[in-house]
Amino acid sequence: MAVKQKQVYCRPTLCIGCRICANTCALTHEGVANPRLGRINIRQNLFERYEYQELCRHCDEPPCLDACMVGCIEKDEETGIVTNDDRCVGCWMCVMVCPYGSMKRNLVKQMAVKCDQCRDLDRPVCVDACPTGALVYEDREDVLEKPFFTGPSVT
Repeated sequence: MAVKQKQVYCRPTLCIGCRICANTCALTHEGVANPRLGRINIRQNLFERYEYQELCRHCDEPPCLDACMVGCIEKDEETGIVTNDDRCVGCWMCVMVCPYGSMKRNLVKQMAVKCDQCRDLDRPVCVDACPTGALVYEDREDVLEKPFFTGPSVT
């Protein structure tokens, strides 16, 4: 079953692994340009030579919300955006249950962080910063409710 949602999507065939998206994210959220502090997980498949971003899908029924033992993960019913706050105690349960691998450990703050689609801005900064257009922010009708990753599209 498909749902319509405006989110950040990755086009892996266009990603060159520059990490500008993660640097921009970290600068916006943490005040320092360090890709390890960005809320984007960038994964590499060295055998097939491509990179891709593991991005939060802001699930209809987020497993991270149920897994959080302190209740710091919330879903905005109006926007559908799933966020977490500073009450996180770093138990990493949300990291373990996320089907998309999008929850990230911030080891400096000892808490989990995730993409909030730059909810206080007009658009996510990673999308605007991407030099190749590998990241897009759009509505898609064909988004499956079940997680999957098929790798880069072959055309």
